[in-house]
Amino acid sequence: MPYTRWNIGSPLPDIVGYGKLASRFLPRRGLSTPEEIRAFFTIGPERLHDPLLLPDMNAAVTRIKLALSRNETVGVYGDYDADGVTATCVLVRALRGWGARPVWYIPDRESDGYGLHGKALEELYRKGVSLLITVDTGVTACEAVRAANGLGMDIIVTDHHECREELPSAVAVVDPYRPDSVYPFTGLAGVGVAFKLVCAVEGQWRDPLIRFADIVALGTVADVMPVTGENRLLITQGLKSLSNPRNPGLRALMRETEVNEVTADTVGYVLAPRINAAGRVGRADTALELLLTDDPAEAGELARTLCELNLLRQAKENDILDKSLASLDESSPVLVSAGENWPVGVIGIVAAKLAERYERPAFVLSLEGGAARGSARSMRGCHLTGLLSQVSHLLEEYGGHEGAVGFTLRRDMVETFRQSLCRLCGPPPETVLEVDAEVEPEWLNTEEIRELEAFAPYGPGFPPPIFCLTRVRPVSITPIGNGKHLRAVFEKGKTRLNAVRFNQTAFPNAPLLDVAFRAEINSFRGHRQPQLRLIDVRPSE
Repeated sequence: MPYTRWNIGSPLPDIVGYGKLASRFLPRRGLSTPEEIRAFFTIGPERLHDPLLLPDMNAAVTRIKLALSRNETVGVYGDYDADGVTATCVLVRALRGWGARPVWYIPDRESDGYGLHGKALEELYRKGVSLLITVDTGVTACEAVRAANGLGMDIIVTDHHECREELPSAVAVVDPYRPDSVYPFTGLAGVGVAFKLVCAVEGQWRDPLIRFADIVALGTVADVMPVTGENRLLITQGLKSLSNPRNPGLRALMRETEVNEVTADTVGYVLAPRINAAGRVGRADTALELLLTDDPAEAGELARTLCELNLLRQAKENDILDKSLASLDESSPVLVSAGENWPVGVIGIVAAKLAERYERPAFVLSLEGGAARGSARSMRGCHLTGLLSQVSHLLEEYGGHEGAVGFTLRRDMVETFRQSLCRLCGPPPETVLEVDAEVEPEWLNTEEIRELEAFAPYGPGFPPPIFCLTRVRPVSITPIGNGKHLRAVFEKGKTRLNAVRFNQTAFPNAPLLDVAFRAEINSFRGHRQPQLRLIDVRPSE
C-alpha cells in the first residue's frame, strides 16, 4: 500500500571526510561531526553494563552456584522462536561447561502454546529437575510458577517481555523491563538476558562473548531488537564471529543456505527464518539440536531438515496470507483475519506482512473448536500490549511486547474483540515515509554506498538510510520471482540505475516517477553494481 505522504529531510551540508550520501543521513541519526562518528565506531566493553544491575541477578547467581555445588539436575525452559531457541542454547552450553548435565524443554507451539505449562513442569520434575531456569519466557507465568513451587521445584525466570503488576513467586525474576529495574538498557533480547546471566555466573564477559557472540547475535536480530546500546556490540561482534562461526550447527546452516557474506540482513532473512521455521511447524527441538550438536555430520543433516521445514512453512504462510487478503476490510483501522484451524505457527508471520503492507495493526486468529488463538503485529504508533490491556476482559490470556503479541480468547468473542479494537484505534492513521534526503543520481555509486555499509548493522533504533529521486523515467520494468517482484531500470539525466521492488506487481502508470529506496550493492557472479531497493513509488507531480 502506498504511503500517504513522504516526509523528506531538508538539505544538509557535507560532513568533512564523508561523502554526499553519508552526510545526508548521519546527522538525522545524531552523528553530525567527525568526532561523534568516531565515537560511534568505538565499540568496546564500555558498552556492556554490569549484569548484577539486572533485578534479582545476585539471587539467580547464588542459586545456580548452589545447584552446581550440589550436583543438582538443572532444567532450562525456552521458547519455540529463534530468540528462545538461541537463549536455550546459550544456557545449556554454559551449564555443560560448568559441569552440570542440564535437561531442556521447548514447548510445542500447537499442543502446548506459549509459556510455562503444568504438564511440562511435571515432566521435568519426574526427570529430577530441582532448579528450572526459564529463558525468553516466564515473567507473566505466576500460576505455573506456583505449581512448580508446589512440586518442590525452584524457578529462576529470565525474560525480556513486559511485566504485569504481579511477578512470579520465583527465586529470581531477571527482566530489564521490571518497574524496579535500574539496568540502563531495556532492549536486550531473551538471548541477551541469558548471556548476561552467564556473564554474572562467570564474573566476566570476555570468554562468554567469544563463545556465544554468534548465537546471541542470531537471536537478537531475529527478535528485531534495537541495534543500539549493548545490542550494537553484541550484534557487531556476533556478525564478525559468523564469518567463521564456532558453532558447528551454524556452520552447517550457512553452508546449506550458501551464505558467504554475513550481514544483519542475511541473519534476519536467511538464517533466522530457518531457525524459526522449526518452531512454526511444530519441530522447535530440531533447531535447538542443530545449535547444540558438536558432530559436523549430524549438523549437516539437521541443517538440511531445517531448510525443508522452511519450505513447508512458506507454503502454509502463503496459503493463509492469500485467504486473509481475500477477506480483509482494508478500510478498517485494525486488520482482523480468522480462519478454521490455521497453523498457529505461521499466523504471526502473516500478521507481520499485513501490518507492513497496510501500515496498521494486524491480528490473525486460528479458530479451533470453541477457542481462538491469535498473533498480532504492529507498525509505528500502536503499543500492542497496551492496546490488549484495554480489552483484557475479552481475553483468556495474552503476552508479548510493543510490536508483537500472542493471545487467546473464546471463539464467540472474536467479533466483539474486533469491534472493540476498532473503537480504540479510531480511523486509520496517516502513513508517513520518513525520507532522509532527496539525492542526485550521480551520488549513487559504489564508493558512496560502500561508505553507508560501514555504518551497519541497521535496525530498530538505528534505521537504514532512505533516500529518494524525483522525476525519473522508467526505461524497463520486468517481473521476477514468478511474478511476485519487479526489476526496473530508471533514467534521470545521463544516469541509469537498476532497481528492485519486492512483493509488488506493478508501478504507477506515469511517464515520470518519484522513487524512495535503500541504496545497496548488488553482487552477481562476482560483479558488484549499485541497486535501488525500492520502498515506495509515486507519480511525479
